[in-house]
Amino acid sequence: MYHIQLRQFPNNMCHFNMTERELLETVVEGWARGQWIEMGERKWNPHQAKLTVLEGPEIPVEQLSVGRGWPKAQHEGEDVTERMVEQAKQASQPAMAAQTAPAVPPPAGGLTDQLLPLLGADPASLLSAWRLAAERRPELAPSESLELAEATLRSLDAGER
Repeated sequence: MYHIQLRQFPNNMCHFNMTERELLETVVEGWARGQWIEMGERKWNPHQAKLTVLEGPEIPVEQLSVGRGWPKAQHEGEDVTERMVEQAKQASQPAMAAQTAPAVPPPAGGLTDQLLPLLGADPASLLSAWRLAAERRPELAPSESLELAEATLRSLDAGER
């Protein structure tokens, strides 16, 4: 289990008993990219706030009251903040590279000329939507993220009519 603390004077927020997936999706992936994180009733800026991630045993709800949760998590857990953020940064490297790549590869003849028409009338939009779908839903296979991108573009086209 993972427990987190976000601090930015004068605010402090703790969240307990998160799975690795919850931790990554709600906090660490965005934090590693320098994006604002929404937790509790506020947004946290990774350039101003401090994130602490502890890995340890699950803490029963009755032991979280009256401010006892964070000291218990610190006592029984291990600080894995740097490791988790670094792993998220490394995992996002391919996605970051894809974002900086040109929207449509330059024509190189051969295979590129054969593939571009398959992307439809607006290959740049489909490619952008595909990249966005793959970034936001990394658990999907490439074919599934392409399907999601196509469905998104279809729904946008339908909304314009």
